[in-house]
Amino acid sequence: MIGDGGAAAPDPKSKQDAPIQLGTSGGWADDLANGYCCGGTLGGLVEDANGQYILSNFHVLAADRTSGGNGDTADLGDAVIQPGLIDVACNQNNAQVVATLDGWGDPLSGANIDAAIARVAAGMVDSTGAILGIGTLSSQTVAASVLQRVKKMGRTTGLSSSSIDGLNATISIQYEDECAGQSRGVATFTGQIVIANKGSKFLNSGDSGSLMVEDVSVNPRAVGLLYAGSSRSAIANPIDDVLSAFGVTMVGVAGARAADEAAADDDFVAAANAQTANAKAFEAAPNAIGHAISKNAAGKTILKVYVEKDAAQARAALPNAAGGFPVVVEEIGRVVAF
Repeated sequence: MIGDGGAAAPDPKSKQDAPIQLGTSGGWADDLANGYCCGGTLGGLVEDANGQYILSNFHVLAADRTSGGNGDTADLGDAVIQPGLIDVACNQNNAQVVATLDGWGDPLSGANIDAAIARVAAGMVDSTGAILGIGTLSSQTVAASVLQRVKKMGRTTGLSSSSIDGLNATISIQYEDECAGQSRGVATFTGQIVIANKGSKFLNSGDSGSLMVEDVSVNPRAVGLLYAGSSRSAIANPIDDVLSAFGVTMVGVAGARAADEAAADDDFVAAANAQTANAKAFEAAPNAIGHAISKNAAGKTILKVYVEKDAAQARAALPNAAGGFPVVVEEIGRVVAF
């Protein structure tokens, strides 16, 4: 694939010369079990007073919670490699250690994020936080908004863009207990971001951990951390929730892309109140897996109820409107941690 100016597009699956850029294949060094190996995306670079850390997902760096298929579980200090095992024939000797696991938020233990950080090994990661195909970021972040254009670099689908479809989402995500393991359970998140993902072109298996940023060419601001989806929708934690959980900030260009003025959105506040008031009814609809605030083609605020299948059955069980906002049912399929 050739990009602008005839330069070859970066391959996020390839082993890089150190210091590496992020948006690349990576993961826990021992992420193999049950005859398979796994991997995801090393998404972005964050920092605190003690140093710099790679940011990715809990289920990419630390989700092996059982010793069943490989006799091992992830722990603090474990090696994080680039590329991930899935791209080096399941042999960690073909990869390079770029960081060590430093902390995580486990969604099945009460965290409202799916995130982990790994302390950077000396000289192994570009200290500017550059991401393949995207470059350096702003050190500032930006809140998501419906219809906002976003992009990401991920291990599987590479550099891709889409638009935000829903905000303040409550969504249920299915998790395994290790690579190719048994179901560990379903985590229900609140306050999430939903992104259009038709045909899994924006996010697919292996893209988990990708940092979602605004779709601008220079010093984009981080918007969310991608972690789950289906062939129709992708899900991200709001980036400020993730950073706050670890007490870190984005590595990027200070002062770039000054923060937007916050604009009052009376519709959003009213819609959020209606969503809360009707949450139990939305969640009780047949095959429902979540709900969010969205907009229709005319730009009018609506409430969406997401179902795994059989939208007509859910439609028959739900009101046409709530709090003065239309209630729309959307079938998005089974949502899993990618």
